[in-house]
Amino acid sequence: MKKLITLAIIAVAMLAAGQSLAAIGWAGNVWPNAGSLQVPTGPFSVYVQVWKGGVTDAPGQGAGITVDMSVTNNIGGSYSTTLTFQGDVGSNDEYTAQVPQSMLAGASTVTVDFTATDTTDGSTYTSINDQAGHTDPLTYNVTNVLPNAVAVTFQVCMSGEPTSGAPCVIGSAAQIGGWVNGVAMTQVSGDLYNVTVTFPAGSNPAFEYKYKKDGCSNWEGASNRPVVLPTDGTTAVTLATDSWNNLPLGCGVGQVLTASKTVCFQVCVDAVGTDGGVCVIGDHGYLTSWGAGVPMTQVAPGLYQACVVFPVGMACPINFEYKFKKDGCATWESVGNRPFTVDNSTASETNLTHTWDNGAGTCLVVPAETQSWGGLKSMFR
Repeated sequence: MKKLITLAIIAVAMLAAGQSLAAIGWAGNVWPNAGSLQVPTGPFSVYVQVWKGGVTDAPGQGAGITVDMSVTNNIGGSYSTTLTFQGDVGSNDEYTAQVPQSMLAGASTVTVDFTATDTTDGSTYTSINDQAGHTDPLTYNVTNVLPNAVAVTFQVCMSGEPTSGAPCVIGSAAQIGGWVNGVAMTQVSGDLYNVTVTFPAGSNPAFEYKYKKDGCSNWEGASNRPVVLPTDGTTAVTLATDSWNNLPLGCGVGQVLTASKTVCFQVCVDAVGTDGGVCVIGDHGYLTSWGAGVPMTQVAPGLYQACVVFPVGMACPINFEYKFKKDGCATWESVGNRPFTVDNSTASETNLTHTWDNGAGTCLVVPAETQSWGGLKSMFR
């Protein structure tokens, strides 16, 4: 009897361990997001991702996982199907299916619910949300299509952001690449680029877009920009001018500096010492965008300085964060980033003086020794 009890305990333990290993750890990242507009002229695709440790991490479809979808609409229709494997997204497996046109025609909303199943033990994962955090079931709105072609003009200002080739616009609509191939833009003047794209009659009036630079190679980090085109017969729409990564808008469109502003960064390290040079580093391009850092010059015992000139005509306000590194620009401060804003209210010359880690320091502060814009520009361009 004791032997049987022992075997039973082992069996339960093995079963529990097997279920633990088999469990789906997460499912979500549904696209499109709930609340988005869909047109009744055809089906629309949905995507969902699944993660299971030790299974979806490997290339290809993870074994023993299925994803099912059930669809209802506001006029009593229903539909269900099993999703197909789309591909790998990092450690996740992505699955896709289409909500059929028959569920959209005549309806004002459709609601989608997903269930991920681990067939190795029959367990399910049902808390499957979209990329905006909406909880399933997810409801989409059915909208009118464009009754006529609409010419849409996109404009982007690249002021403050170098690009080694013309930028492009790219987005969810097929006319702007379906997030695959962007549409190249033309230089209007200086840092201003635009392009006009025609959205034909029958198109979805709702889409999202953003920009890529360096000959349509590198994405901006800003969030997708949503658009809903008018369905009242309008034939042309010029969108408001965007700026790369939502930087302050220049190109003669937004506010610019009416005079150059010199900002001198100073840090006292006499209490901690430094084994090599000191630098200032920050999230603005003039502070190397958290890159190599701007070397500082020793201007007094223990006191280091570097000056940056923000030139007249630069788009503003210019918001940035910064801190210091020592020991040959290798050791970071442990304090939080220090914020600063440059705009037309900023003095023509500003000293930002700190002690290392905002700690002790008795350096004699000296007047800033500014550098010319030309000299600084040659360091970063």
